[in-house]
Amino acid sequence: MASVFLSHNSNDKPFVRRLASDLQEHGHVVWIDEAEINIGDSLIGKIREGLDKVDYVAVVLSNNSISSQWVQRELDISSNREIAEKRVILLPLLLERVDLPGFLLGKRYGDFTSEDLYTRSLQDLLKSLGPVEKHIDVSAQEKDALLTELQKMKEHVDALTRLQNHQSTPFKDNWTQGLQAAVARSNERFPQYQVINDSYAFNAIDNESPVTLDYLLWAIGKTMRKGAHPLESLMEMGGTYSKAQKMLEAYIAYIGK
Repeated sequence: MASVFLSHNSNDKPFVRRLASDLQEHGHVVWIDEAEINIGDSLIGKIREGLDKVDYVAVVLSNNSISSQWVQRELDISSNREIAEKRVILLPLLLERVDLPGFLLGKRYGDFTSEDLYTRSLQDLLKSLGPVEKHIDVSAQEKDALLTELQKMKEHVDALTRLQNHQSTPFKDNWTQGLQAAVARSNERFPQYQVINDSYAFNAIDNESPVTLDYLLWAIGKTMRKGAHPLESLMEMGGTYSKAQKMLEAYIAYIGK
């Protein structure tokens, strides 16, 4: 997206308004005196401000403008900027067949001298101004859905970071085929537990009873509903008590409690 100052004589205002509208429609910012200068503003100050801050100055050349002192002053300011910044700033737009000022003779100009040439010359001007980033309209509902998904992703990353910082040693090396099958079923049913199951699932009671996170939480809940201490369900797992404890600690770290 580029910003463009349209230097012109007021008698050429109909063409300038049309051109400004077309440039704005293609995503560019247009500085035009009637839109930028308010009652009470310093005319010279506002025009100079516009000339200094825009990327390009497109001068509309006609019999009206080449005899205008205002346009000549704008050309002088812009040509000095072009020399100082060592880049193209002035873009001549020929509205009528006129003799070009000497310092514009070496420049390629946009030919708007007839209606037949308008569309092609507008496209040439747009190329000179450079590409415009396309804006994709997204509904409020789509934005909310995207923000929700991003929040979930952030929470998941935060949880993984907490789990990594937990420093508990997983024990996947001792998995049996039965435990692998149990973990696969658990992960399919409770995907939110997968990161824990994949590292901390284990076999209890003579290495034959698979324990996944959902099973462990269910066992603890069942024990508490009977009025017993939750540790009772862990004690029933015999020598694998420490593994159950590690699984719970990892899960607590994961959810950030």
